[in-house]
Amino acid sequence: MNCLRISVAYEGGMRIAIVGTKGIPAKWGGMEKYVEEIGSRLVQKGHQVTVFGSRWYCRDYKGDYYRGVRIRRMPTIHLQAVDALTNALMATICIMFCSYDIVHFHGYASYYFIPLLKKLGRTTVLTAHGVESGWNNPKYGAFARRIIIGAFKTGVCRADRVTTVADHLRKKIAVGFGVDAEVCYSGITQESVQPPRLIRKKYGLCGNDYLLFLGRIDPIKRVEWVLDSKDILLSNLKIVIAGGAQDEVSTAYLFNLQQKYCGDSRIVFTGPVTGDEKSELLSNCLMFVSASQDEGLPITLLEACSFSRAAVVTDIEAHREVITDGLNGFLFPKDDKERFLNGLKHTSDMPRQSLERIGMTAKKTVGTRFNWDHTADSYESLYADLLGLQD
Repeated sequence: MNCLRISVAYEGGMRIAIVGTKGIPAKWGGMEKYVEEIGSRLVQKGHQVTVFGSRWYCRDYKGDYYRGVRIRRMPTIHLQAVDALTNALMATICIMFCSYDIVHFHGYASYYFIPLLKKLGRTTVLTAHGVESGWNNPKYGAFARRIIIGAFKTGVCRADRVTTVADHLRKKIAVGFGVDAEVCYSGITQESVQPPRLIRKKYGLCGNDYLLFLGRIDPIKRVEWVLDSKDILLSNLKIVIAGGAQDEVSTAYLFNLQQKYCGDSRIVFTGPVTGDEKSELLSNCLMFVSASQDEGLPITLLEACSFSRAAVVTDIEAHREVITDGLNGFLFPKDDKERFLNGLKHTSDMPRQSLERIGMTAKKTVGTRFNWDHTADSYESLYADLLGLQD
């Protein structure tokens, strides 16, 4: 597509509002990482991008712009049932009185406001980061699930264009809602392997002496499965749990795990990690581990593969989109905890050379298929098509 033509048609580029995310910089959560990486690349292409985030999530960063993306901090009620909804409501009110060419929705609760903005003549795009994983979460009751499903149906059926982050999600949207979605994959940022400097000093990690869970702490991730492997693993292996909780239910879940393993020298809870610390953890883990019961397409798995780490994960559609069992990682039944733990024990005992070979294959797998620049190009083209700016 012709980026110059867009810049001429819209002084300063297209004006894009992003709604339904907790905000940037991304501290945890694949959706926030996705928004940050795509938004910053669209800015580099000459467009104006504004992210409407929750004030509580963005409070640690004081600037009004991050990587060129404008941050609008919305007041919200920081409770699980209403945080995302109040974020989207406040963002929608702001957008009603501002001039944006595209309003791009991400989180489920925000989808409820798509029909309103369409009535006001706004062009809307929806990205589904999951389907069933959005509501089949142990932390939600029956009422909450009905609300989320209602929001999802409203959004995908009313948005001007629907995208998603994985092919298995595209198929589910087509079958379940009769909507053709475009796949815009998550990406990876190729980084060099880092020696264990920070993590040696902070956590006593020397390299290849720990298993790593990295991601949002949430009951659907079943972090307790990973921790329960401690009793069957070699005694010199530690288990590192890196990530933060985003709501009161997940916070209570994390607290209970921390209390259970308090004082155990083999268990390390790092909290949210970014930058060099995150890179070092990914560079030096023996294996990346996920026992999740459902996912959209986990960016942390892609990142682990990009660092040539072998992954041991549950056999769910999202993981199968990246991992071929025995070739570039390992898949174990998603609802059989004993087989998962025994599989984790077996793989952790494998020769290091075998794990390294599998890790190198994993890096090749994700190296070309998952690319932030390609995804940003796809969104730029999609927006331009909606606005009638394509050549």
